Amino acid sequence: MKLNRFSLANRLVKEECGQTLVFVSLILVAFLGLAGMSMDAGHGFYAYELLKSSTNAATLAGAAGLPNTTTATSYVSTYSSTALEKNAYGILQNVTTTPTFLCLNTVTTTLNVPCETSTGSSGGYNAIQVTQTAKIKTWIGQFFGVPNFNLTATATAAMSGGTTTPWNIAIILDTTASMGDADSGKQCSGSQISCALLGVQALLGDLYPCQVGATCTSATNYVDDVSLYVFPDVTNATAPYDYCSGSSGNPTHGYYTVPSLPSGDTYQIINYSHDYQTTDGAGLNTASNIVTAAGAGSGCSGIKAPGGVGTYYAQVIYAAQADLVTQQAANPGSKNAMIILSDGDATATVTYAKDKNGNITGISSTSDLQPSGGTITNLNGTSLNNPTSYTYPSAVGECGQAVVAAQAATQAGTTVYTIGYGSVTSGGCTSDKTYSASTGTTYGGVAWGPGKQPCTALAAMASTPSDFYSDDGDGCSANVPSNANLTTLTAIFHRITAGFGGARLIPNGTT
Repeated sequence: MKLNRFSLANRLVKEECGQTLVFVSLILVAFLGLAGMSMDAGHGFYAYELLKSSTNAATLAGAAGLPNTTTATSYVSTYSSTALEKNAYGILQNVTTTPTFLCLNTVTTTLNVPCETSTGSSGGYNAIQVTQTAKIKTWIGQFFGVPNFNLTATATAAMSGGTTTPWNIAIILDTTASMGDADSGKQCSGSQISCALLGVQALLGDLYPCQVGATCTSATNYVDDVSLYVFPDVTNATAPYDYCSGSSGNPTHGYYTVPSLPSGDTYQIINYSHDYQTTDGAGLNTASNIVTAAGAGSGCSGIKAPGGVGTYYAQVIYAAQADLVTQQAANPGSKNAMIILSDGDATATVTYAKDKNGNITGISSTSDLQPSGGTITNLNGTSLNNPTSYTYPSAVGECGQAVVAAQAATQAGTTVYTIGYGSVTSGGCTSDKTYSASTGTTYGGVAWGPGKQPCTALAAMASTPSDFYSDDGDGCSANVPSNANLTTLTAIFHRITAGFGGARLIPNGTT
């Protein structure tokens, strides 16, 4: 009996079946922990990618707002992952977004983007760095003492400027009679057209006509090609007068003849050119016709303002856009831009708006007819007693026709910049008082319709709100704060040139 009792106790001590369950339980807990941590790691990596992507977006947006730091900060916030902003994600919590503004020498020397203030003067910044921090809750880690992951993402971007893509640039200048008037002195001491040409000179000095190290001749592969257009149109024979070829007098203006100009007339003063500098950064080439037309040639004042037929610029916009399309097709990979400088008040009387047969294109009364005005019909089929058609071409809704023309150029891929020079906020666009096109806020950020004014017309013509500028001479102010600070034409043209480069991300740590 004693032996049996000993054998039973011995078996109980030596029994190992229960220990396996303990070991398996421990191993399962370890495996579950590892699996859970792997899931949390994947969860964290996904969250980090979201944070990094939004940081890049916020940084590029901020760079687009520079050099105005207030605008840049607003753009950064809008495109950040902060709660309720455009890139907010529920997975990212306690997000903080911190922009830092920089003046980087590498950006200046390599990308040719100088440090600049919001008023266009030297100093200020040319880059921005944005850091975002966020927390994400763990799923399994909280049971192991890791309730959150802390994430940080940083990105740096240079503001717009420099050279990245070849551009075809059509500059359209108002040369109606008012542009021959003396400037108030805020732009320059000369006439309004001479002040406007100082802006064109600034643009030509900033652009890159040809490849780095190349001599910019007509046979050279170009980078930025520029053409000059004026309205009203002038005769082909006298167009060279604007760059003093054969005469220093005024060109002979034509009439706004629709749907196309007579073969002897033109809006284009200078064809697309890239000889405005002999080499990149060499300064303006005074032997270039386009430089001379811009008023920087020897002994020539440049483009004149003959006036005589009022303002009607829908047709020149269509003409310039057609030329841009042709130029781009001949130079694959290039982009198109159009710069329109005017007071925006389209008020050409119908005596100067004829079709190719000499017919009036729109009338409001018999007093509008000149003695040789042709028949009382127009291209839109409206009658003398019911001149309500505002569809191009017509003398009704002239400002609206320009808005439609410019927005069509934007739809076709052209970036349209508009500059209001003495543009008014009341008493203008009289032909649009009752009948005019109606557009939404898709492009320039303002709606256009009957009764609107020249300032609004120019804003609606711009491709985006940031592409509209104004000298604020008659109360017309740009809608974007950073643009509103720029009221001199030279500063405006400098800023437009910077936009051809585009903001871009650069490596963190760039000095």
